[in-house]
Amino acid sequence: MNMKWPRNRFLLLPYVALLIVFVTVGCTSKEDPAETLSVSGNHSTGNLAMVTTDTSSDGYHYLNPQLSPDQQTVLFSADWWAIPTVRDPGDAVYVKNRQMILIPMAQGFEPTTSLLEQHAELIYLQDITIPISGRDEFFTETENMDKGNPIWEDDDHILFWMNVDRNGIGSRLFRAEISTPSFTQIEVLFMEPTDQNPSPRPLHHLDCTLSPNKRWLAFTRFYSAIQDSNPSGVAIHVLDMNSAVTNNGYDADTYALTAEYSRIETLKWSPNGDKIIFAGGMDVAGAGVGAGTEIFTLDVDTLALEDGSVDTSGKITRLTFTSLSEGDPISGILNTDPVYSEDASTVYFVSTRRAPTTTLHDRNIWVIPADGRLEPEIYYFTRSDDVDPFVLPGNKGLLFSSALGFPTEMLDRLEEEAYQNWVERNEDENLGLDEVQMRQLAAEEVRNIEFFEGVMSHIYTFSK
Repeated sequence: MNMKWPRNRFLLLPYVALLIVFVTVGCTSKEDPAETLSVSGNHSTGNLAMVTTDTSSDGYHYLNPQLSPDQQTVLFSADWWAIPTVRDPGDAVYVKNRQMILIPMAQGFEPTTSLLEQHAELIYLQDITIPISGRDEFFTETENMDKGNPIWEDDDHILFWMNVDRNGIGSRLFRAEISTPSFTQIEVLFMEPTDQNPSPRPLHHLDCTLSPNKRWLAFTRFYSAIQDSNPSGVAIHVLDMNSAVTNNGYDADTYALTAEYSRIETLKWSPNGDKIIFAGGMDVAGAGVGAGTEIFTLDVDTLALEDGSVDTSGKITRLTFTSLSEGDPISGILNTDPVYSEDASTVYFVSTRRAPTTTLHDRNIWVIPADGRLEPEIYYFTRSDDVDPFVLPGNKGLLFSSALGFPTEMLDRLEEEAYQNWVERNEDENLGLDEVQMRQLAAEEVRNIEFFEGVMSHIYTFSK
């Protein structure tokens, strides 16, 4: 044994060298995912339930679901007319601007005609006056402004971005007190120093995420004349919430945590507050701009944040290594929207990589160990977009948005119930229908809600 041990030890050197070659050329020694996909009806095998169940005909999309700290309410963003209001029909021009809605956290098993039937409420923001552009006052007409990425600060307050582009300053972060959703007061968290200039720069603050101790609000900051087009110099910044709102946000303290890159998005804190996980372009990995995005983590030194000595040299670790193959999208594979499990052992994220045993490249939800030691495996799959995962307390599955439509098991149950109704009518009214005719009539009753796949994005819960 004493003679063999030194010789075997030196075998580590070529092995390490081989690993370096693998990483350099984009390969890894990680286990490959199984090429199998367990599906029940039109979705992955598991316990699926709908939170929103309406059949609104205009094809609304309910996105960014977030469960309140008391687990009673779901906050999400939605298209303008998702909840009917008293607004003049002439306001339909603003249908492109998204609003924020609250709905009780309940698993729905029956279709409804509207969100109102599920006791959903529109968060109706009151107008706000803030100094801007060298003038004494600036009046923000909040109802017609685009809003997004809402998150909970506590059970009575939410944080979100609102686009005020029409006045040249871009998107800014706000806090809303939502104890009375129909009359919601808001305040701006942070304003750029240049916002006071007559010609402010269109800088955008998006993707906000609150640290577990609620002290730090991380967000992306970048320049772009139009929010969704050609961002320049995207970096992660952090706002000290102890200074937020001070002097209308102009005296709030913020720090840059990263250098500027071509693309950074969908930030989330780790459960213990020592990391921020995000999606970024290939230049984050030092591989040029390129196509597609990967998942990264950023180490955060909270002690440095507290004394104001933080810099942009925090350690960035790459978790996903996606390779392109024949038939993949020319634009590359998008990996985005990562979120930690409650115990920080696992990361769920959205990817357009090919699902096992299929050739599809729709967005689905994948899972990977938090240290990235294994290749990602699919967690939830449909043949439509599945996005915006939120981990339920106790690691009891996910809350997310999907264009799945109504689950197969719900459609099957409704069709069987419709058939039984026809059987009773046939007997009571002497209709003279045979079984085939009654089955056909039952199928026709259900067919209308089958068409919602790919048309609406509903909110669901799923667990295995």
